[in-house]
Amino acid sequence: MRYKSRQLLTRSPEPVREQLRLLLLGEIERGAILRGAKLPSERELAVRFGTSRTTVRQAIESLVEGGVLVRSPSKGTFVAGAPSASWISQDPTGVPIGTVQGTLAFVISEQIFEFVSVGYNRILLGVQKTCQQSGYRLLFHVLTDDAPMVESGVAGYMVVGGAPRRFLERLRAAATPLVFVDLLLDDRSASVGIDYASGMRQAVTYLHSLGHRKIGFIGFPNSEKYIAFWQTLSSLGVRYEPRWVVFLQLPDLQSSMLSGYRSMQSILSMESLPTAMIATNDIVALGANDALAVAGINVPERMSIMGFDDLGVESDRPITTMRTDSAEVGRLAVRALIEQIRGGPTDTGRITVPTELVVRESTAQAYGGEAGR
Repeated sequence: MRYKSRQLLTRSPEPVREQLRLLLLGEIERGAILRGAKLPSERELAVRFGTSRTTVRQAIESLVEGGVLVRSPSKGTFVAGAPSASWISQDPTGVPIGTVQGTLAFVISEQIFEFVSVGYNRILLGVQKTCQQSGYRLLFHVLTDDAPMVESGVAGYMVVGGAPRRFLERLRAAATPLVFVDLLLDDRSASVGIDYASGMRQAVTYLHSLGHRKIGFIGFPNSEKYIAFWQTLSSLGVRYEPRWVVFLQLPDLQSSMLSGYRSMQSILSMESLPTAMIATNDIVALGANDALAVAGINVPERMSIMGFDDLGVESDRPITTMRTDSAEVGRLAVRALIEQIRGGPTDTGRITVPTELVVRESTAQAYGGEAGR
């Protein structure tokens, strides 16, 4: 199994310090920085990642607080040889823990992680904190196209977004406790995710209340969001227009922003344009917004844009969105997996986290004479 490091993205809605924290955590978990080893100096890390020493210091401080790193006076900062007390204080039920319970793995395909790393970082943050509280070590794996191997000594797996079939078959063959998290395309038993169907119904209904009758979609075919999109249009008596729907495909998936940009370019090639578009997440929506800006089409005066997950809150182009608590998804996934490990049922159905409409500057009343048509 290979691993891929991410570079720090200055335009990402995710703070650079949080990106660096996750990069360092990933290197520690996969053994690139060994347990007990001394961490490179702040100056060395700042040069390596092209950021400031202040940012490096903040990322290190967060890892120290989490027990991943330990400081030794006059000697430096070291990778903890084993979880510190802050990792193993008590489990989700409040029962004190005196020893490490085991190791859990958070696995996500390279392709899906690169599509929108910001959202998955938030899930990972919830997973990490709950593992620390419950006394479990956490392994973070980015799966590549190579045949992935099932790690020995892992008590259970959280498969995020989806994973290669061969990998899942090996997990099932080994009867390994398994929870699916935030699946892009299908709905399985023992899964934890966002209530995207309810969120999409609310998004379409909100645009309808603004007079929009020409509404398009950028996202995945057969996904929960897409199904809820066309079903809600139908229930509101709004015509579904295939020319205003652009599907993203996993085999040739690009980054979220580029996917949004190119998808909107495809929409703009049509003779007739929608008055509103809903994107599968906020980063896709920002890419679509960029394409409209290049084309000289004003948002929201000429076209309203909506996204999901509240990923672009720090952007200079605030996006109306369906806010989700991705960290809560991570927390619930760990608790469901621990329940399986302790002998609970493996088929627990789907656990969902609700969404919340957040109105910002990218939506407005339908354009001119288009309203109500």
